[in-house]
Amino acid sequence: MTPATDSLQESAEVGTDNLLLKCIRITGGESVLLILEPEAETVYDHEAWKIIQDRIKNVGCSVEVMRPNLITDPKDFPESVATAMQQHDHTLFLSRIGDYSRFTPLPGIGSKTLCYARTAEMLASPFAAICHQLMSTLLEKLENELMAAEIWRINCDLGTDIQGTFCWPSQQHLIDDEFSLGLFPVTTFKPVPCDTAHGQVALSRWLVPGAAAKLKPSTLSFDDLVNVEVQQGTIKGIRGPKQSVQRIADFYDFVSQQLRVTRDRVHSWHAGINPFTYYRGDVDTELEKWGAISFASPRYLHFHTCGDVPPGEIAWSVFNPTVQVDGETFWEDGQFTWLQRKDNLEILAGSKDGETLLQASQDIGT
Repeated sequence: MTPATDSLQESAEVGTDNLLLKCIRITGGESVLLILEPEAETVYDHEAWKIIQDRIKNVGCSVEVMRPNLITDPKDFPESVATAMQQHDHTLFLSRIGDYSRFTPLPGIGSKTLCYARTAEMLASPFAAICHQLMSTLLEKLENELMAAEIWRINCDLGTDIQGTFCWPSQQHLIDDEFSLGLFPVTTFKPVPCDTAHGQVALSRWLVPGAAAKLKPSTLSFDDLVNVEVQQGTIKGIRGPKQSVQRIADFYDFVSQQLRVTRDRVHSWHAGINPFTYYRGDVDTELEKWGAISFASPRYLHFHTCGDVPPGEIAWSVFNPTVQVDGETFWEDGQFTWLQRKDNLEILAGSKDGETLLQASQDIGT
C-alpha cells in the first residue's frame, strides 16, 4: 500500500467501526455473512469491502463472502442467500440486492444491514462516521413526531405545493411500510403515505426508478419544467410544454403496462436527514447511482409513484424542499432545520461532534 492508501484506510476505520460496532453491534465469536456484488460491478469499490472484511476478522468474527448475481425484482431474492442468512448472526449487504429488497421481508433471525457507504472515501467521511447511536436517536424521535402529527405540506422554489394528512396504515390497525433491514448510515424515515395528498409537484430534469431498474429505459430526462396535479394520491393532470408532457405520459404508459402496476398512483414520500450526504460523480450519466445515495440528503425529497407498494416504479425528485409538519418547518430550502429546535439542540450537544450536524447540507451534484 502507498502512504496515501494507508492514510485513507486509517481514516475509514472510524466509519467502519461505526458500522460494525455501533450499528450492527458485532462481538467476537459471531458469524457475519457479507453479500457483495459480482466482481465485474463497480458500484462498491474493492478497497471498501476489504477494509470492512478485515475489521470483522479483527474483532474475532468469522466471515462468509457471497457474490450472487444482481436482481431486478425483490421476488427474485437469491435462494442461496436466503439459506445462508439463516446460518449467520449477521448479514451485511454491500450489494444493491439489499437496496432492491429493503421493503421486502427477509429470512433469518440475525441482524440484517444495508451499507450505503460504497467507497473507502465514503467510509472515511462524516457521512459514515457521524455517531450511529445519535442518528438513530434522532430518527426515532422524528418518526414519533411524524406518527403523532396531522398535516404535512411540501414546497419548493420551482413551484411544488402539495399537502396531505398523516394517514399511517397503523392508525387503522394495519401495517406501515417499514424498512426490512437496517440502513447504514441513517438516511431517512419510513415513507409517508400519500392517500390524501392534493396539490401540485414541479418536476424537472428527470424521472428515475424507485429502486431496481426493472425495464430499459429506466430513466427519463427532459429539459422543461412540468407540473403534475395530484388529488387524493392520484395523478390527475400534467401541465407544461407539450413535448415533455407527452414524453412523461408515454413513459408512465410504458412502465405501468409492462409491469402491470397502477399507473397514476402517488404512493408516498420521504426526505433525507443526513446532511453529510454528498455526490461527486457525473449525475446525468449515473442517475441510478446518484438516486441510491442522494435520497439520504436533506437537499432531496422524492415521491414514490406508479404502483401500489413502495418504493414504486417511478420516483419524482424535489430539490431543496421546504416541509412543514402541523405548520412547523422541519426542512427549509434543503436544510434539515428540525435539528435546530431547542430540544434537538440539547441532544446534539450531548454527543461528541453532534453539533456538526448543524452544518449546511453538502452538495449532491444538482
